[in-house]
Amino acid sequence: MPKSDYEQGRKEFETGRWTRAYTYFQKAVKDEARAAEVRILMARCLLGMGDPDSAERELKNVKQVLSDRDHELISHFEQAWSQMKETRKLKPEELAARRKAAQ
Repeated sequence: MPKSDYEQGRKEFETGRWTRAYTYFQKAVKDEARAAEVRILMARCLLGMGDPDSAERELKNVKQVLSDRDHELISHFEQAWSQMKETRKLKPEELAARRKAAQ
């Protein structure tokens, strides 16, 4: 039985293949039940690809749909937001290296 886009994305994500994971997550985000979780993962992929601006946009979209009951997702969101802030501190050449490595 073939794996779902989400499962394939997680597999690629766990091995640091950000671009491939992001592509799977773009398809998986259509699943409303997992949309917030997938968008957080997409943001983390974007950070791995050296694109903190796009990652921040994804995270801001996720923040709008999270509720106080989403404790685990809020924790993942906060980790991704912190990672985004750290990525913004990278020098342009470090971001460029991430972008190049992700291709």
